Amino acid sequence: MKKYLIVSIFFSLAFTAGAQFLQGYGLMGGLTLGRQKWYLGNTDGSETILKTKRILRFNAELYAEFVNHPNFRWRTEFQYNQKGSLEKNAAGNFKNKLDYICWNNFLIIRQEDFLGTPYFLIGPRVEYKFKQANDSPVLAAADFKPLHFTWSAGLGWEFVTYGVFKPLVEIHYNPVINRSLESALIDVNNRAWELRVGFKIVLNTTGCPPVYK
Repeated sequence: MKKYLIVSIFFSLAFTAGAQFLQGYGLMGGLTLGRQKWYLGNTDGSETILKTKRILRFNAELYAEFVNHPNFRWRTEFQYNQKGSLEKNAAGNFKNKLDYICWNNFLIIRQEDFLGTPYFLIGPRVEYKFKQANDSPVLAAADFKPLHFTWSAGLGWEFVTYGVFKPLVEIHYNPVINRSLESALIDVNNRAWELRVGFKIVLNTTGCPPVYK
């Protein structure tokens, strides 16, 4: 039910914006390489910082792109992102999994070229904890925040094609703004790298390329 509600809200926002403002929409999916930084409290009030191993999981995005400008765009997207970490110690290997539903907004700075369109993205994210499964004994009783904020910066490439269908590829770095878990014994920060592959359906194709003499 939650998934259907999110999709309905997304399309409602996109289509009420109007064809002139809405430039395109699309889908992406890919890999998320997550890890965590643990802050363990000591008796003297100090913290011991531990970095866990990386875990490879998945992500998927539904997005719309706005603003009719050749160099600047605004993207809003709904994302399902699988984060977490891998803890390795003498007792074995423990997988800590956190699945989030995210609302992301990015400023896009782009430059169209004959070979394609490179672009840079940066912006905030709001993440809702959809599911958690911690195998580690350290995090066995941990309850991660249901809602928190992150941000990300990324690079992308939109390929040149005939028609409205545009393949693209992106890579994002996604650190946290506030800690994902805060408790008396341990605090945790999530961070991740994302590789995405997908497509965009371009709606505003009324403009004509310049003619050089």
